[in-house]
Amino acid sequence: MDFRLGGAERLRYRMSEGTPIAGMYITNEGRFQDIAPNRRIVTASTMDLNEKRISASLITFEFLPSEKGTDLVCTHQGTYIDWADGSKIIEAGWRGLLDSLGAELAR
Repeated sequence: MDFRLGGAERLRYRMSEGTPIAGMYITNEGRFQDIAPNRRIVTASTMDLNEKRISASLITFEFLPSEKGTDLVCTHQGTYIDWADGSKIIEAGWRGLLDSLGAELAR
């Protein structure tokens, strides 16, 4: 990950047993479109499943001051290519990641 304006990130992983796409490889590639310290991160990315493009997305993370510290708002705008359940699976993935982040921050 090259976390700077215009920098790139690339992730490749294999899905584990018990997931809807067990054994398949996912590749995420993105570029940081906007970084406003303490306010916002915007990234544009693509996702491939076994080397076939399945989505293109614009993802915005907003950091908002709150009474307890900071609220995180994640907005994912995506196009799902020949993948009928894409939005449901992506939402479940984000919920899992953000729940894990929340648990880690609570420790």
